[in-house]
This record gives sequence, C-alpha cells and structure tokens, in this order.
Amino acid sequence: MNHLCKSSGGLQIVTAPNKNDLLFDQVRAWCDKVGASPYVEISQEHDDGMKYIRIYANDVLHNLCQHADTSRLAASLGLISEHSAQDFILEAVLSMAVSPVIFDFSNLNDLEANLRMRLNVSSLARRAELNFDTNGLSRPEAYWSYVEGSGFILKEDASLIDGIECALCPDISGEHFSFSCQRATEYLMLHSLAIELSVTNPQKLKNIELQWRKKALVADDFLNAFAFEIGSSATPFPMRCYVPGDRVWFKNPDDFSSNIKGYEGSWVIYMGSGQFTNLWDKSKPYTLEAKCIEIYHWRQSVRKDKLGTLEINEDLVKKLVDQTLSSDEQVQNVLNVMMKYRDPQGVYEGGGCIDLTRDTFKRVCPEFIN
Repeated sequence: MNHLCKSSGGLQIVTAPNKNDLLFDQVRAWCDKVGASPYVEISQEHDDGMKYIRIYANDVLHNLCQHADTSRLAASLGLISEHSAQDFILEAVLSMAVSPVIFDFSNLNDLEANLRMRLNVSSLARRAELNFDTNGLSRPEAYWSYVEGSGFILKEDASLIDGIECALCPDISGEHFSFSCQRATEYLMLHSLAIELSVTNPQKLKNIELQWRKKALVADDFLNAFAFEIGSSATPFPMRCYVPGDRVWFKNPDDFSSNIKGYEGSWVIYMGSGQFTNLWDKSKPYTLEAKCIEIYHWRQSVRKDKLGTLEINEDLVKKLVDQTLSSDEQVQNVLNVMMKYRDPQGVYEGGGCIDLTRDTFKRVCPEFIN
C-alpha cells in the first residue's frame, strides 16, 4: 500500500498522469467540504510516471499535533467524533494528514469508502461488549454454527451483517458472547467491510458470505484477505499517532505472563477522541495510558486456577490499575516501561507494548477487487 514519493507523510491519491486532469481541483473542493482545508496543504507531484496528489498537515495542524500525537486532536478542535459522523471524518482525515506514514488511495471514491469503513467500525465498536474467553465457543445460534476445523460458519440464508451485529452487541441480542480480542476485532472489521460492500460491490459481499458458510478466515488469513498492515521498522508510526478506525496491537512485553493464552497482548480498535475499545466494558473505553497500565499489571497478577493452570487474576489487575492511576509518579514509572516500541515477535529484551504498524482496510471499490 505504501508508495515511494519525493515527499513523505499525509494521505495521497496515486494515479496515472493522464487520468482526470481535474482531480487536483476536485481534491481541493473535497477538503473544503469535509472541513480540512484550514489545516492542510495540497500538492501535486509527478514521479516514476505517476501523479501524486498529497494532502498533508500545515503548520496549524502540526502545532495541534506535536510529534504527530493525534490523541488530543478532537478535543483541541472541539470535535464530538463519537456522536457526529462529520466530526469523525474530519478527525480521521486530519489524523492521516499529520501522520509521517503515507496513506495511499487511487481516487476520491477509494478515500471516501475507506473513511466510511472507519466510521462504521468505530461506531459498532462503541456498542460492542463481550465475555473475554479465548476458549469460549458461543455465538447467536440463529446465525452461527461451530464446525471443528472451520470455526464459526454462517448459517444458510443468514445475513453476515446481522449475524455479526447480534454476536457483538448486547443491545441487539440481550447476551454477551465469548470472544478473544483478536476474533472480536476481526468481526468488527468484517462488519464494516460488509456494510460498505452492500452498497459499493454487492457481489463481493455475496462471495464473502459464501466463504463464511464454509470456513471462517481468521488471524493471518483474515489480515491477508481484507486488511493492510501499514508502517514498518524503517517507517514506524509515532507512538501517539493513531487514525480513527485503525486496528491496533499492544504487545505484552513480559515474557512469563505473555505465555498465558489470551494475554500475549491486546487487539483493539482506535475509535477517535483518544479512545480505544474496551470490548469487555463498553462504558469504560481505554485511553492510551490506561491500556499501557493494564497490560503492565498482567505480570503481577498471575495465579493458578483449581486445576493448576496459570491464569490472570482480573480483579487484581483492576485493583493494581486503580492504585497506579492514583499516583502521577506511579503512572509515569509504568509508562517509562511500556511507552516504547515493542520487541519483534518472540523477543523480550526490554521493549514496550507499542506497535510500529496499524491495520486498515483494503480497497473495496469494484475497480480494485475481484
């Protein structure tokens, strides 16, 4: 997804030079429409036979997001992104504009589809509340059946969109179903993708439903099919730079407690306004600091269950988190440990919990997919 360009950072539309000579003016008008124009610069460049129209932060936006810290952007601009789609879109665009990692698109339709999916995933994430259970096998029986080796498959004639919403949202089902955080974030992304495809490419949605009636795509299979991982060790995201709708991984940097299933780390969706999903208590979304502190205290909360199996005492985690949050000094001590880039997979040499990359949606417009 990342193209090389003479300039770096922001979001850009990459297209052939002979395509749509009016595109630059259309991009400028689009920035006016979404309210981004006071905070961005727009440039047009040609390189390697391609045209690049780039939207990137001006001095005003850089001053609002020093060191590309987007966590306070909504508050700084008085945006209510959790209640206003317009505010959410503006926060997402400006967060991409200030990012040193480039977000690539091929036209305005592609960009707008990505923003709609970001809005949809964040909206559903605010309603989602589940039971944390890495071994749990529960989904709404009206929509899902469990098949060994295939996972939870979608029942014949059942709607993928409705089935996911019912599985994730107790305001629909009246129940809390069992999930790991990885499966839950996959469902969240898949739901948003399905909603977009229902309008943009209904045939692709039918194909995905057919796939889920045979076998669920999970983990790397899910990522490879539907998402881009952007950023790298060479071009990492700044530690406080997040775009609403990103899927984010926080690593547990403690070797011992990370061996407990489900506590290797934590998958979340960044919902904007400085908030990450709390899939187990939707009324208490995480801040970046709170997420780091919770993961830190896993190492101090290991115990054995009745069968002698190691587990995490969640009640003790909550108690330790509250104690830490009561002291600015303790908060800073924990953040000094955790607010570092994570070590590579399988390595525990003093890295923190912050990932270098983010997950975002692949292109969904018909011209980009089979």
